[in-house]
Amino acid sequence: MKTSYYAKLKSIDKTKYIPVAISGDGGKIVNFNGTSHKELSPYPFFRKWKDKENKIDFAYKKGLISKEKYLALKEENQNSYIEKFYRIVLKNLDAEKVFKSLGENAVLLCFEKPTEFCHRFLVAGWLEEKLGVKVDEYGFENDLDVIKNKNRLKEKLKFVMNKDVEKTEER
Repeated sequence: MKTSYYAKLKSIDKTKYIPVAISGDGGKIVNFNGTSHKELSPYPFFRKWKDKENKIDFAYKKGLISKEKYLALKEENQNSYIEKFYRIVLKNLDAEKVFKSLGENAVLLCFEKPTEFCHRFLVAGWLEEKLGVKVDEYGFENDLDVIKNKNRLKEKLKFVMNKDVEKTEER
């Protein structure tokens, strides 16, 4: 299994891999007509999160907040996204069933570039943690910036997952 983004769809070897949309729109905005797995979408809360992300970016670009404040707000917003994505989406799914339904030759597609914050890396990290499989970014398997971004998001997700386990054990 791999991850990728719609802009790289043409470069995916479709004799070996099956592109699968995991975005809320199933890739329709970019005319993707392939398989979709919408249960892995952040759709229930994505627009609200993205609006906040855009406001933070706007404030920084207009000089309304310092770089330090910008980075702190981005971190806080992204951490909130990770917690919601786990709680609302991933926690309620069976990783083994998801993996089997997708297939080991699936390429999970979303919109963001591989060095940007994206939920496909959270899905990849979740599958890796739960099943012990490896899920790399297609075409970027040796790109250190992409690997660092994916691992950073995976570690944040692991923190949320462990925190959830601790809460469950306290009950």
